[in-house]
Amino acid sequence: MRLGTLLGELPAVYCGCSPDTEVHGLAVDSRRVGPGLAFLAVPGLSHDGHDFLAQAAAAGAAVLMLEHSRIAAPPQPHVWLQDTARAAPLLAARWFGEPAARLRLAGVTGTNGKTTVTYLVAAMLAAAGRPHLRIGTAGNWLVDHEAPAAFTTPFPLELQGLLAEAVRRGASDLIMEVSSHALVQGRVQPLRYDAIGLTSFSQDHLDFHGTMAEYLAAKCMLASEHLKLGGIAVAAVDGQPAAEPFLAAARNAGATVWRASRGAHRDAELCVLEDMSQGPGFDVMLRTPAGPARLRSPLIGGYNLDNAMVALGLALGLGVPLEAALVGLARSRGAPGRLERVEVPDARGPTVVVDYAHTPDAVGRALEAVRPACRGELWIVLGCGGDRDPSKRAPMGRIAAAGADHLIATSDNPRTEAPASIVAQMLAGVASEHRPRVLELVDRGAAIAHAITSAAPDDLVLIAGKGHEDYQILGAAKIHFDDREHAARALAERQRS
Repeated sequence: MRLGTLLGELPAVYCGCSPDTEVHGLAVDSRRVGPGLAFLAVPGLSHDGHDFLAQAAAAGAAVLMLEHSRIAAPPQPHVWLQDTARAAPLLAARWFGEPAARLRLAGVTGTNGKTTVTYLVAAMLAAAGRPHLRIGTAGNWLVDHEAPAAFTTPFPLELQGLLAEAVRRGASDLIMEVSSHALVQGRVQPLRYDAIGLTSFSQDHLDFHGTMAEYLAAKCMLASEHLKLGGIAVAAVDGQPAAEPFLAAARNAGATVWRASRGAHRDAELCVLEDMSQGPGFDVMLRTPAGPARLRSPLIGGYNLDNAMVALGLALGLGVPLEAALVGLARSRGAPGRLERVEVPDARGPTVVVDYAHTPDAVGRALEAVRPACRGELWIVLGCGGDRDPSKRAPMGRIAAAGADHLIATSDNPRTEAPASIVAQMLAGVASEHRPRVLELVDRGAAIAHAITSAAPDDLVLIAGKGHEDYQILGAAKIHFDDREHAARALAERQRS
């Protein structure tokens, strides 16, 4: 591609190169530069691409793209841009041939529930025979195979590359998680979605956003800046005051807005009219914009009914027929590590459920969801991540101790913090009357084994915090650790003893 074609309308000053200069690729990581590539120097939170110009040049970069006033002019051919971070998503989309233009797009944001919603929408697309791309925390589905995910929402080059690969494989639709970080950092520019959704909103990521108001403003950017004119916006509204500013932002952007309610808002566009559920799972009659519907799902917990309705709204916004959508919802078991049952054949023991809950709200919701399935006592194994918002640790401890019969406080991903210190901060939130039911066991493997060994057959053990993750980060080391594997091992050991 010619450099001028890549840069398009972006104001640029060429030095030692011209709009006719040929480039054979685009990179923002100097370690991925090869002969003939253009290297875009982007300032980040921990590293600045301008510090790696020598490495990029030595690797054969044809041209360096730099930000005005950040660095002295290098001797290599280069282009000055006003803002390289803002340019990155535009250049990435252009390099890959604007693949989003050949897809119908749906995006979902929210503190909790994003991953489950993407899996549910993907199931509905599959039931409708629509090849699709699913992007999110637990992995990326590219039409016919699963690929690992490094971030909830990929950075621009990876994101546009995924879109281009999905188009090449025949995809017609995209469903993706859109994180608040990604919105603030502009990762999803210049995407415009046909349908967007908000699942929930509660405390998280204040180490990045600073305040809840700024966090909510970031979520609302999906509605105000990334929705097609005439698109669909859907939000769960029961007990969710954040839904109103989100939907208002969408309405101001020219969208059609749908509220999803379990019945508290009887005039909601997606509303439960009758609950016929018996036992685990949902069986409800709904009002929907596409007509009345009977929604059946094996998922448990009231918030998963919210997730199912938001997912249904997104699928309808993508043009999935209602009948196919209902088939997909009935088939889907949701996302891995989200209230996922761990079972060992012939093992007698407590019910064991693994969940990704890692915020105060999510912990409370998970406990509320599993309590009806617990015939005995409810145990929770819980830790908090290191190098992440410390203000949520005490509330997580308070909610866990109050909502369960037993809390085993343990490690999560301590990263560079001392695990025992993180646990102490979590336990600082536990009320004195609940202290006798709390055990501190920092080793996560030992904590899981202790809970499963100690619980009675009618008890339920909720292992919260890591969900689908198959690793633990200790300092700078990343080791293999899967809650589900440890739980299965403990169940099997209990069977042998």
